[in-house]
Amino acid sequence: MNHNRYNITLLSDAEEQQMKTDSAEVIRMTRECQAQPYNEVICMSGILYWHDKLIVPFNSANRNNYDIRQWCNNSDPTATCDVTPTITAYLNSPEVRKYLNVDERASAWQEDNNDVEMTFAADGDWAISQHEFIADMLDDGLRVLIYAGDADLMCNWIGNRAWTLELDWRGKDGYNAAEERVFVALLPEGGGIDAGVVRSFDIFAFVRVHYAGHMVPMDQPAVSLDLINKFFLNKEL
Repeated sequence: MNHNRYNITLLSDAEEQQMKTDSAEVIRMTRECQAQPYNEVICMSGILYWHDKLIVPFNSANRNNYDIRQWCNNSDPTATCDVTPTITAYLNSPEVRKYLNVDERASAWQEDNNDVEMTFAADGDWAISQHEFIADMLDDGLRVLIYAGDADLMCNWIGNRAWTLELDWRGKDGYNAAEERVFVALLPEGGGIDAGVVRSFDIFAFVRVHYAGHMVPMDQPAVSLDLINKFFLNKEL
């Protein structure tokens, strides 16, 4: 992601090289946690090392980790650089709570709970691989779509493309041999646009969506609608 279509520099050359070096130790510590997922010392040590070596360097660029096109004061722990405050206010409004029939005794909605999140992390949840479940779904004949906005750093398209190519499933050879091509999204008003890049084979597809961050449907609503409609209607992407 340090080399992106937006010409935004996130790391110096030295930082990039150091992160490549540190990633080997991150992988080792992650695998150690996977082998002993309920060892809090091992798993938390791995998480802290990962955060210090592979997350903190990106933060110095003061870019939104969920959309690198946006500035974000990452040195301020109270800074909010996404739409969470708007969503929180909406879901906690009396009108919405009443419409959703939320029990009056229920606490206010929040995006996440740090205490709960850290408890999961200490039990190795962050290190547990989920790719086997996706391979099982594909081998059982279930269609799978992976997509990522090209401005999303946290769940970036480069990493998603890498693991989809490494995934062991019955169609791996065909998927890896498939060419990446333009994803043409059909617009509600008619016509189509170059909306991204797609690699697709059989029932598995990965789409990199142009000009979108983590919240692809928010950044590219028309493109997202066409993408999900084609997926649910079993049409070619």
